[in-house]
Amino acid sequence: MKSRKIVSLLLTGAMTAALLAVPAQAAEAPQPYTIQATHWSREDFSQEASPEVFTGVYSRELYNAIRQTMLDGTSDTAPAYTMVGKEDYSAVKKLIGRMEGVLRYEHHVPQNFTDYWRYLDYFAVSAEMPENYQVPLDFVQSALDHAGTLATDRERVEYFNDYIRTLLAYEKGKTAGITQTFAPHAGELKAACGSYARALKFLCGAADIPCFTVSSKTHTWNLVYVDGQWLHVDVSANDLSGRNGVLLTESYQTGKDQAPEATAFLKELFVPGSTK
Repeated sequence: MKSRKIVSLLLTGAMTAALLAVPAQAAEAPQPYTIQATHWSREDFSQEASPEVFTGVYSRELYNAIRQTMLDGTSDTAPAYTMVGKEDYSAVKKLIGRMEGVLRYEHHVPQNFTDYWRYLDYFAVSAEMPENYQVPLDFVQSALDHAGTLATDRERVEYFNDYIRTLLAYEKGKTAGITQTFAPHAGELKAACGSYARALKFLCGAADIPCFTVSSKTHTWNLVYVDGQWLHVDVSANDLSGRNGVLLTESYQTGKDQAPEATAFLKELFVPGSTK
């Protein structure tokens, strides 16, 4: 009987010690990330943009959140949040996907955001260079150095167009990613329009020239901001035809933009006031 009492006392002591130890361990654990009021955009950047671009999901709040990231970059806590419901999520993801150059824009979720289920409609944007883009960036450095010697962004874009044409050869259905295009290879890589457009975005991004992609149902090309206006560039068509027929042109009749509202919104994101 006495031995049973001793065992009971030992177990009780062990349980008490364990319970007392729990608060100390919990105090050492990292606190779960929660969204604070300071995580919303700090300025109303939308006042700089044409009000006509704010339609539907492309709201002033979304504009402010993305613009804050473009200006501030991304930290452990995203620069700014907005609200994007699941019915609009796909459209917003496509929008920021069209922006990628050297930086990749994505939906930002902090690593320690353990209770994200509570914030499913909260949306923040990250802007970071993928690790595997450093090698392509090193590869094009000589081209960027040459572009830096040119007097205007128009000349730089014209040079980038011709440079890409030396690396790729048009073939429908083929793909050459950034890490393939801007790397040593024998001959020209087979690629379709999307690869040409992504290559131009990468070079323009590295040269701080506003640029994004535009797509019809069957084709993709670029809009680039030079000479105080947005102009069309279709590197794949230029390469296929053997002449620079769509190189910084004001209009482009071949392709019909499938997302004109998103395009207008992107113009204002990259260059506020550019569509006024």
